[in-house]
Amino acid sequence: MDRIVSALDLGSQTIKFLIGEISDGNASIIGVGTVPSKSVSKGVVIDLNKASEAVMQAKKIAETMAGKKAQNVYVSVSGTHIFSLNNKGSIIVSKEGREISKDDIKRVEESARVLLLQPNQKVIHSIPRQYIIDGQGGIRNPIGMSGIKLEEEVHIVTGSSTVLYNIEKVISMVDLKKEAFVLQSLASSLSTLKEQEKELGVALVDIGAGTGDIAIFINGSIAHTSVLPIGGEYITKDIAYALRISLEEAERIKKEFGFASISNNPENSTIEVSRIGSDEKLTIDSSYLSDVITARVDEILQTIKLELIKSGYWGALHSGVVFTGGCAKLKNFIKRAGDVLEIPVRLGVPRGEYTFSDILSDPEYATSIGLILYALSEGSEQKRARSPFSGLSWLKDIFE
Repeated sequence: MDRIVSALDLGSQTIKFLIGEISDGNASIIGVGTVPSKSVSKGVVIDLNKASEAVMQAKKIAETMAGKKAQNVYVSVSGTHIFSLNNKGSIIVSKEGREISKDDIKRVEESARVLLLQPNQKVIHSIPRQYIIDGQGGIRNPIGMSGIKLEEEVHIVTGSSTVLYNIEKVISMVDLKKEAFVLQSLASSLSTLKEQEKELGVALVDIGAGTGDIAIFINGSIAHTSVLPIGGEYITKDIAYALRISLEEAERIKKEFGFASISNNPENSTIEVSRIGSDEKLTIDSSYLSDVITARVDEILQTIKLELIKSGYWGALHSGVVFTGGCAKLKNFIKRAGDVLEIPVRLGVPRGEYTFSDILSDPEYATSIGLILYALSEGSEQKRARSPFSGLSWLKDIFE
């Protein structure tokens, strides 16, 4: 039976709403709506009414394109209120040893989810990393195996119940039902990472306007997640301050002319910008603009490098780092990242079995498309036998 699902990506700069149709194990994206966001900052709703108006506008655009109504929605979450850790649960299957059943899996999962939460924290994800039977690890599906002691390692992600409540309030204000919250970096990993990269060790870094979301995969499983208060809006503000121009003009200049410095930069040119509060035009050298941008880009990259080192998995990132999100599209960003991090890097573009349209073949849509893929995995009969973050690749683009 066909199922209509929708995805909501609440960004600091844009709000994206996708409608997908799931049929026969495949997802077709049939509606896309994108509007400016001035009501969300670093993953936190700062104005309920403005946020609901923006979501409603994006929803209507997507519904008009799809010719169908959205009802259930998967929502990305981000922000410094997010906390994650690895935890372990264990149970005794039987003293004599017997085959492990689904009930045993349920019991060990409940054991692994037991942890002391802060009063204002709510569990968003509890993702299986591996099962261990009588000391033998690396097991992904223990059902049917025999053993005495069963352990499970899980990656748990929590968020502020207050922040999550306010997002849920916005959703209810536009007559939608929340299906699930999904951590932004984990959603983006579904649409951009390859299985081989996860097996060898890879970090996914989604840099939006207000936050940098990190997910590290080792031996095919999630190992670490974190959210950093860094993003493209800091570059925009630096440009605005340095040139004394509006944030809107600074954003335009960044997108049209901005680039990070590399060894073989093009020859210097001039750029004309509008001064704030007047019709006066200002001419600047592109090299000066690049200096302003590069200083902030290097700071962002050094912050990411430090976080990757602190995670304890820096030496295991044999596939390097995959950057996605709007900030990663900045000219020369990937090349600069390679120079600063000194490990392999690439740009993460949403992928699938079919050619994407110009609308969706963009790092900015990595999270939105990942949410649709998450919905696809949630509806699968095998969802309890595998993590939804195991690298789905099914996606059909109707804009061919």
